[in-house]
Amino acid sequence: MRTNIGVQNILLKSIIVYFVIFLFLSGFSQDFKWESKTVKVTKTGFNEILLSPEITGKLKTDYGDIRLFDSTGNNIPYILYSEKPILFKQMFKEYEISNKEHRYNYTRLVIHNPQKNVITNFSLVIKNADVRKWLTLNASDNQKDWFALKEHYYFQSFYNDDNTSEIRVFNFPKSNYEYYELLINDYYDNPINIIKAGYYDWSVETGKYIQINNVKISQTDSLKQSIVKISFAQQQYIDKLQFEVEGPEFYFRDAIISNAKTTIVKGESKLYYEEIKLTKITSNSENIITFSGFPAKELYLIIQNYDDKPLKIKAVKAYELNHYIAANLNEGEIYSLKFGNEKLKPPVYDLNFFADSIPDDLPLITTCNVINIEKVVNPELKPFYYNPVFIWIVIAFVALIIGYICFKMIKEMPKKNEQN
Repeated sequence: MRTNIGVQNILLKSIIVYFVIFLFLSGFSQDFKWESKTVKVTKTGFNEILLSPEITGKLKTDYGDIRLFDSTGNNIPYILYSEKPILFKQMFKEYEISNKEHRYNYTRLVIHNPQKNVITNFSLVIKNADVRKWLTLNASDNQKDWFALKEHYYFQSFYNDDNTSEIRVFNFPKSNYEYYELLINDYYDNPINIIKAGYYDWSVETGKYIQINNVKISQTDSLKQSIVKISFAQQQYIDKLQFEVEGPEFYFRDAIISNAKTTIVKGESKLYYEEIKLTKITSNSENIITFSGFPAKELYLIIQNYDDKPLKIKAVKAYELNHYIAANLNEGEIYSLKFGNEKLKPPVYDLNFFADSIPDDLPLITTCNVINIEKVVNPELKPFYYNPVFIWIVIAFVALIIGYICFKMIKEMPKKNEQN
């Protein structure tokens, strides 16, 4: 038994030594390739850092290889998010309650619809109360001549366990009066507390884009088609392209956005174009093509001229939707964004579970130029232990030592057992 324990101890020590050497030799790699500093923070609290296309273009597709550090090197938790191309928002628009009074057996509210919009309901925000009431709705354009719109409406309030008020929708026939008189029969009881009246409306917001700089184009024309090569300084995530076209007063051309690919045919390399998106280039449009964060360093616009003269693409503007990092920052500090480590996965912070608690309107922080922080070592000056051949020789040598020790100890075990 003692021999077995001795073998186990030696094996354990050898394995530890092996891994220490391996980690030591493999631990010289730089974690991040790139860095960009923020401008000085002007307000303590949550801020929004706008990521430039120069930064996002160097990130992985999941944007998981970026980290935020303060001036002392501490990792700062953040939330990463981006603009949406189109955002629908539901908003509560309040009507003016021009008159609100409580008499001995009823409550009277006059709701003003100044634009005389056509409506079929309004929403009442009511303080929590477990009551039942009868309601009557009248309407007028001058507050003198009132006309019945809905009578004997039975209203039952259901209090809200999550808030101190509830919202009830009061439906009625389509109308466009300027004033609506709501009479609530209180039966000599206390009234309900109506805080406000209004309606829910949808608003449509378009996302904010940032332009990608240094876009180069070259065009090749033939009888039937034109091929426009669109080149970027680095890989970018494209959300929108806009083409500036020079041509006749009226034109309507089929076009394809493509990637250039190569294939081997009978031992020879052949170029072909892989379709990404079909589109039209027309004289009566802005010639905008949208994508969803499509990664590309080069794109090709292939225009079908058919029997017409080629169009001239004078310029191409490329855009990506704004990407932000929201984090709790300190006034007067400059922070560092480091990225370009392909081994990193998206971080998991507690902050992600509290995203709804962060205000929508945050101070905007921009970033400075991106610099390469990857250490480039001159091969002639590189220490010998950076050489991959040396690393593998050491690994093989340690493995041989472990194997030799194991073999020797196993071989001696029967002899020692006989002596015992």
